[in-house]
Formats: sequence, C-alpha cells, structure tokens
Amino acid sequence: MTTFPQVLPARSQLLGYPVDSLDIDDAVCRVGGFVKAGGFHHVVAINANKLWLAEQYPQLREILWNAEMVIPEYAVVWACRKLRRPLKGHVGGVMLLKALLPYLERERVSAFFLGAKEIVLQQMKSQLYATHPQLVVAGLRSGYFDVSEEQQIVQQINDSGAEILFVAMGTPRQELWIERHRDRLRVKVAMGVGGSFDVLAGIKKDAPQWVRHGGEWLYRLAQDPRNLWKRYLTTNPWFVYRVLRERFFSHEALEQ
Repeated sequence: MTTFPQVLPARSQLLGYPVDSLDIDDAVCRVGGFVKAGGFHHVVAINANKLWLAEQYPQLREILWNAEMVIPEYAVVWACRKLRRPLKGHVGGVMLLKALLPYLERERVSAFFLGAKEIVLQQMKSQLYATHPQLVVAGLRSGYFDVSEEQQIVQQINDSGAEILFVAMGTPRQELWIERHRDRLRVKVAMGVGGSFDVLAGIKKDAPQWVRHGGEWLYRLAQDPRNLWKRYLTTNPWFVYRVLRERFFSHEALEQ
C-alpha cells in the first residue's frame, strides 16, 4: 500500500466554524492516512448552505467541530479570502469523491455507497466499473429507508468489510446519520457527499472548470432549479451578509 505523509493542514475559522486549509492532493493524502491509521474519521464538506443549516441544527454545529477533516467548497474559500484568512485551495465534496476513486482502485480500498434511489445506484455502478474497472465496491444501498431499518443497514455496511463509506442523503441528514452511528460503524472514513451519486451516474453534470471559481452554484441551479432556487435564495444573501459583517466589524475593532 502507498505510504501517505501525515498532512496536517492549518485549521482556520469562518463565522465561528472550523475549516481546514488544504488542496485536493492534501485531502486525498489525508484520507489515505486515515485509512492506514484505522479508527473512525468523519470528513465533512463545508459550504454556505451547511453553515446556514448549522445555525439551525446544534447537532450539525457539533459535528463540524468534531469532524476529523473539514473541506472547503468555493464559497468558503471566497469568504476566507475576504476575511484575510486565505485557504490553500478549494476542495468540494464531489471533487474529493472523484479524486479518491483512482486511489481506491489502485490501493484496493473497498467502498460502500449509501444514498440516492436504486436506479441511480445501478447506473452509477455501471459508470464506475466502466471508468475504474478494478474499483472494489463493497456494497450499495438506497437512501430511501425507514428508521427501523437503520441498524440493519449499519450491519450490512460492517459485514461488507468496507473501509470507506460515502453517504449521499443531503445535509444535514447525511452528517447526522453518520454521527449517530459512528460508534457502531467499522469503516475507517465516512463522508457525506450530497448529490454526488447523480454526477457519478451521469444523470447530472459536475460544474466544469471554467465555472469553478464562484459560478458553481449558478451551474447547479440551472440543472435543478426546482429543488435549489429556495435554498440559494435563502442561504446566499445570509452568507454574504454574515461574511461582510464579520469583515467590517473586525476592521472597526482593529482600528479602535
């Protein structure tokens, strides 16, 4: 197995929440280190929507603070730059998932995929085997299930021998689910990945490189306006206001 250096990124703060300063290579390296080290590690992607939701859900706030790695999506990178706390890079959830696939395939690290509809999972599986034929898929399970089935699902994941778990059930459900079962899950890394399975299945397209620097949300909105317009209308103005308020408040405090 490849030896991964222990990458210890500087941890910054944004609006009272932690965020790690790293790029995509650092993030892949850290996940590889987590797998090698053993134990349980929760990787959380942080963006404007998640910060807004953390204000509504105290449990999500606690999860962000306790996560072993908090990766910054572009809005967070932009905000930290405005607050003169620049981060090393932009590491989105789907971006990290896609970057991890060659590592998982090369190192024969088994992965379990939990979330989305069954038809999406089967289409994703076909696409994954077409692009990563040696990928070890330990199991797949739809994200549409009753609470009474959760213990059975945890057992299914454990019995599969998976070392890494990707959960695509949307925020905050995916983070709360992972944290609720972290003491029973035997995977080494668990990560919520939102709608990434739709991207891997080819149902939705990931944002191209030319819109990654600030235009990702518009690209996603154009693909799914029915489900995303309310989210962006609510969270984006709140996020910009909070960032600018912190910037100018801090600036005034420094002058006094």
